[in-house]
Amino acid sequence: METTNGASGPTNGSSGAWNAESRIIPLEPLDQWKPIDNIRTFVFLVVRAILNEEAMRTALNRLIRNHLPILGARLEAISKDGNLAYRLPTSFTTDYQLFHWSSDTVDSTFADAQLLPKVMQTDCEILHGPCTIPELEGKWTPSTWPKERKFERSDTPLLLVHITRYADATVVALNLPHAVTDQMGFGCLIEAWMQLVKGETPAKFLELEPGTLHGLENLSEKELRRKNTFRIMSKSERVRAILNFMPDLILNSNEVRRLLFLPISLIEGLRDRHTKALKAKYGEEAPALTSGDIIIALLAKLAYLGRKTSRTVAITSAMNCRGRHPALPADKPYLHNGTCYALLHTPNPDQVSLAELAYKHRLALVEGLKVENIERSWAVSRAHWKRHLSLHIVEPGQLSYSSTNWCGAWRNLDFGPAVVSREGDECPNTSPLVLGHALQRAYPTRYNTQIMCKADGGFWCDFTISAKRFPLVEKLLKSDPKLSNV
Repeated sequence: METTNGASGPTNGSSGAWNAESRIIPLEPLDQWKPIDNIRTFVFLVVRAILNEEAMRTALNRLIRNHLPILGARLEAISKDGNLAYRLPTSFTTDYQLFHWSSDTVDSTFADAQLLPKVMQTDCEILHGPCTIPELEGKWTPSTWPKERKFERSDTPLLLVHITRYADATVVALNLPHAVTDQMGFGCLIEAWMQLVKGETPAKFLELEPGTLHGLENLSEKELRRKNTFRIMSKSERVRAILNFMPDLILNSNEVRRLLFLPISLIEGLRDRHTKALKAKYGEEAPALTSGDIIIALLAKLAYLGRKTSRTVAITSAMNCRGRHPALPADKPYLHNGTCYALLHTPNPDQVSLAELAYKHRLALVEGLKVENIERSWAVSRAHWKRHLSLHIVEPGQLSYSSTNWCGAWRNLDFGPAVVSREGDECPNTSPLVLGHALQRAYPTRYNTQIMCKADGGFWCDFTISAKRFPLVEKLLKSDPKLSNV
């Protein structure tokens, strides 16, 4: 494996200017509440072309030195409570380790490696791949990479890059603390990187005054604890909420995790059909469903397939606030975390139609993205940070399911500027297939899902279910591949 430390010149692997004068910049609450403070986000960009690594590495160096110096900082705790801050050198010397870069070569074509489901343009059925996201991580990242922040060394750079070369493709693996950025910020970072490779100057990233995303400043304790919302729970409530999950986790401890491919034609067909039926039922003013509504409702139904519970299920979706709140205009790239949460309550998803569950999800997102509700969500997040509470949006006596949708983050990505042209090659598709995860490790993953990207004719999702119920999912998809009766 080839490795370099992202410095401008030769180095012995030390952090160079680490002992030089530095600025201490405390993180905002949205960037460090639990479990975000410990998560490292892994992103895998699959490009069906050979990339110019030297041009990419040089451009990344310029991006950090000249446009996003915060990526060259280090994270450290500044209090006994674990509150985080960036330690940012006032200047970077030539041997300062801005990022870590390594690479490997695989002696085969990407298709011959047989890592992903074989997607045919004529396919209209849900497929799952031969490898899971953790298995792909093992193939596309060094074993020495920290999987969570708690495994970092004190001199670990924020950004880690690993290139896997195939005969006809390149996988760019990136590893960055969630405390630095969310997926939308990650997408902005990569877009700016490719602009520099192309020789263009990227747009200036939005810098906010401390406290801008604090939300409502004087939210009462009563409002912070208002039931059936994203809220603060007492210690006894948190214990009772966790106990709801124990029977399933103890009796059905084994999980099956799959990389799912959901064809665009299938999802859009369900979206259009159910939107038409819902407007006939609720009136033309009823909001139209999105593909994301359909996917999240479908995966929630699959996750609870065959469960006989009568408990209410809280379904939570993380939402991007860029372009939805005045502080985060859509036309300015913003690196750091800018999310809020939508919440709906439903009977057992297995007993609710796909159309109705998707409609409830759409209404929850419309409500959650109102400015006053974004402000409330930020205020509750800040209260979690102050009280050192971890995120789990569920009431005692309920079960839960949560989702994140990354698709919008990668909409403008194009690795074309980094492609090496070779004589006889056809014009490659330079829009990447993006996979990855941003989760706490060693925790069950059956209660959450990630829609990672829309590419190659479908939506790619990271889905987990208990091993006991996985055969039910396989049986359903085989008997009703078009999901006509779901």
